[in-house]
Amino acid sequence: LAVPTVSMQSARVARGLNSGDASEQMAAMPTLSLKDFDGKAISFDQFKGNVLVLDFWATWCGPCITEIPVFNRLQAKYANKGVNVIGVTLASWEAKEVKPFISRNKMKYTVLMGDDDQAYDFNLVGFPTTYLVTKDLKIYRKYIGAGPGKSGRLEADIQSLLQKNN
Repeated sequence: LAVPTVSMQSARVARGLNSGDASEQMAAMPTLSLKDFDGKAISFDQFKGNVLVLDFWATWCGPCITEIPVFNRLQAKYANKGVNVIGVTLASWEAKEVKPFISRNKMKYTVLMGDDDQAYDFNLVGFPTTYLVTKDLKIYRKYIGAGPGKSGRLEADIQSLLQKNN
């Protein structure tokens, strides 16, 4: 998936991304259109008050599939500490095709259907792209792709956010 980075919204998001340095201004998370697998709209605001690991992925994306155990582990470890792992599937056909994929791959965290057109709003240039979002829905960090160091950086950032919020 290649998405040009031309929208004004994505430019604001890109400027707001940071290295986790509290002295930098964090950008507000753009409004996200989400649906459950019955087609019911899900309000993104319902997640306010929790640290979010927001993973944009696709069913056909090999690196996305290899990260499923990482997100399962993060969900199990941090669910009781105010962290929600949410997989947002894009470019993955319809709910009836995605739902069996979730069962087959034993995804144990929340998975919702996203609006493909929002790839521009989030400056998604490829899958997987993961955002770490603060309890007040501000973007703390963006992780592009998958790799051996991503899960460690992500977990360290989660711990840092949880310590700041205590």
